[in-house]
Amino acid sequence: MRSTSRFNRNSAVSPVVGVMLMLVVTIIIAAVVSAFAGGLGGSQTKTPQATIVADEFHVGGTYDLYNQTKGFSKAANQHVPAPRTPSSGATDVYILFEHKGGDPINLVNIELKVSSLQKPAEKSTISNLNTPLTNDNASVLGDDATGIGDKSLIAGFSKDWSKYMERYPDHGTIIQPGGKFVVHADYVANYKGTVSVNWLKSDGTYPFFVNSGDVLTYQIMDKPSGKMITSGQIAVPEITG
Repeated sequence: MRSTSRFNRNSAVSPVVGVMLMLVVTIIIAAVVSAFAGGLGGSQTKTPQATIVADEFHVGGTYDLYNQTKGFSKAANQHVPAPRTPSSGATDVYILFEHKGGDPINLVNIELKVSSLQKPAEKSTISNLNTPLTNDNASVLGDDATGIGDKSLIAGFSKDWSKYMERYPDHGTIIQPGGKFVVHADYVANYKGTVSVNWLKSDGTYPFFVNSGDVLTYQIMDKPSGKMITSGQIAVPEITG
């Protein structure tokens, strides 16, 4: 009887150990899954939360407009402005944005998706990854576009600008709440009396334009997350030359 009782007590240990091992394995698996899920969550890019508004559409300097003389260019798929005669200045065109509050914004990480009320189906993207119009690449507008894009003729803050977006007034890239930044435009054109503000499209081809007196609409996008930070619109002033 005593040996039988000892056998029964020893045999009861095995199921208990098995259950404990299963619990330990379950806890370990749960911890690994939790850590993995937490790692995934932590790797997701957070979209900056910021209130940013366009408060000025600046057109200054000498209104040295590009007047159309050649008609429609099939290569550029648009009306091409004629060469500009160099003068003592050039049109300085930019949109001034103000950061009203929220997270700091890095201009390297944002882009503007733009359109207009008159032509809502025509859209473009403005980014510091794009190459602005210069004397060297003005040929994308057609054979008669020599001289367009000479930013050395612009006086003051915008002289020789090379990035579409830069902090105002010190040309930086990080915008803190209370700070301002500009979005430059490439040039102003005048086709048969209709004046427009122009940006090269994101693929570097013929420009996206918004007419004087129209309203530019925009979405400021966070490139890392692909989500919108804010949106708005601003009137384009009447431009005469």
